[in-house]
Amino acid sequence: MVADSFMQQLIASLARRTPVLDEPVPYPSGAADAKDSSRRGAGPILLGEDRPDFERTLDEVLKADPPGRTEHLNAEQLRSMAITAQEAIVAKAAPEYAHYLEVREQARIAHGSEAPTVSRASGAPVAAVITVLAPVLLGTAAAIFLLVGYVLRMASPRIAAASSLITTGWLFAAGTAASVLVAMVSLLLTALRNASVSPSHGDGAMTQEVAAARANWRQALRRRGLEPFLRDVRKAVNGGLDHDRAP
Repeated sequence: MVADSFMQQLIASLARRTPVLDEPVPYPSGAADAKDSSRRGAGPILLGEDRPDFERTLDEVLKADPPGRTEHLNAEQLRSMAITAQEAIVAKAAPEYAHYLEVREQARIAHGSEAPTVSRASGAPVAAVITVLAPVLLGTAAAIFLLVGYVLRMASPRIAAASSLITTGWLFAAGTAASVLVAMVSLLLTALRNASVSPSHGDGAMTQEVAAARANWRQALRRRGLEPFLRDVRKAVNGGLDHDRAP
């Protein structure tokens, strides 16, 4: 396979020259064509949003099997080489990655088709805001009119305005009670509408399917891509340098 050929050429080049940290790994002769071919036929190219997953899996592999003191490469150098060869490594788990992309895209399409409905149902129109504010405003007005009216009546029972203020206050109090009832009914209806557009069981199953596909891809990436690559690089570089140093 093209990916296998590119991987072998890259590892062979590393055996001849150990790159220093933060220095790009040069591709061997003909490897650029092999890399382009692997992009066209070996499988889907690693998307930018999935590179953090690639790097997290790489870090897990390096943490599980760190380089020994006698090895010529440290963890940062191995990490740099793996990131440089990530397309060839991802090609080793191409079927799982393709399935993960397909399932994720289906989930996004399904979620996108429901997003406008949820937005409309969860939005707060002007009428709902007025319904919530009305009890506060009416209750405040009722308290003011009743307080002023009863204070005037206590000060002078003959003041005619006191009776008018008290009557107005009780009218506002009745309006407050009615607006509270309307607000409670409105909030209840809004809660019922939001519950009716909440994620269904099918959406939850789709989310679980995406998570399972992602886990399967990362497992295949680790077992068939990263671990063999790092093992072969260490063997090639350590063996090549030891051979060069031998008398």
